[in-house]
Amino acid sequence: MNKYIKQISNRIFENSELSDFKNSTVLITGANGLIGGFIADFLHYLNVEYDYNIKIILTSLSKRPKRLEHLLDNDNVLYLPIDLADEKTKIRFFEKGIPLYRNIKVDYCLYCAGYAQPGKFLSNPSKTFSLNVNGLSRIFNKIFSENKKAKAIYISSSEVYALNDNTESHREDDFLNLSLTHKRIPYILGKVSGEYQVNIFRDLGFDAKSARVSLCYGPGHVMDDSRVMSDLTRKGIENDTIDLFDDGSSFRKYQHISDCCVMLFNILFRGVNDVYNVGGKEEVTIHDVAKIIGNKVNKEVVKGKVDNDVATSAPKKVSISLDRYENEFGEFEFMTFKDGMENYLNWYIDTYRRYSDN
Repeated sequence: MNKYIKQISNRIFENSELSDFKNSTVLITGANGLIGGFIADFLHYLNVEYDYNIKIILTSLSKRPKRLEHLLDNDNVLYLPIDLADEKTKIRFFEKGIPLYRNIKVDYCLYCAGYAQPGKFLSNPSKTFSLNVNGLSRIFNKIFSENKKAKAIYISSSEVYALNDNTESHREDDFLNLSLTHKRIPYILGKVSGEYQVNIFRDLGFDAKSARVSLCYGPGHVMDDSRVMSDLTRKGIENDTIDLFDDGSSFRKYQHISDCCVMLFNILFRGVNDVYNVGGKEEVTIHDVAKIIGNKVNKEVVKGKVDNDVATSAPKKVSISLDRYENEFGEFEFMTFKDGMENYLNWYIDTYRRYSDN
């Protein structure tokens, strides 16, 4: 296992109650993404380090994703390359070496499928919406029809607040503003509709929740990830300067993947509400992020134009309230942004070099 991923897997284990995972079957859709891929690594870590005996079922669109290469031949891992947006796709979970009619019942599902990179969800609006609505409905129908005691969590996004007033931290019970003409509406509406699908399953008596994840970062994403932090890091390695699209004044509260996992697992196992905000606490600007990267790789940060067209559809400030989560589960010590960035940048630089050498 990559040493930087193992480092923060240790941290998650020390800050979580995870015994429910022992001898269970866990489905992760969208396993080629940052959150899904990291959780796959973490469950494998539990098997290797603590003999949890978890059957891990992974799905994504790619036939054999490089991100998951180190897991795919493991006896406890079943990988299924399926298109959840295609209604013709048959969804079957089966034990390795066992015919397809011997389906495995899923105990826990983390639905991470869907495009999280703006470049992808803006260029493919129909599939973006379908993954969050039709794909989710099909997967939940399957797992709950075969195991009524299963637990599932849908990875939604703080983007559902994108058109709300940005002056305060958004709460889960806020009314949501929507505009069908907004550039990001396929993603926003897809996430809102996915949450509605989750609530339909809850009304039927099933244990399903939504998590509005905000700005998760950390080791594990694919090298061509185009989101802001990875884009700036790649520029820092490849270019003479780190050029920003605009002046970098937008505020963000990034959350390290280890803190995200602690929160998601608590919600999955013991959450009683329908939806939770999952995010960080330290507020930084995009320019602050670029400066940390620039200092790490010894590159100058160059500001772009204010209100550059590339950045206009993104919110100026992203801030969500964690009161609901903390009232239910209590506070815990978040990783500082400084330490989180050190972990992330060390992983990124090391992984980038290995990929380049190959």
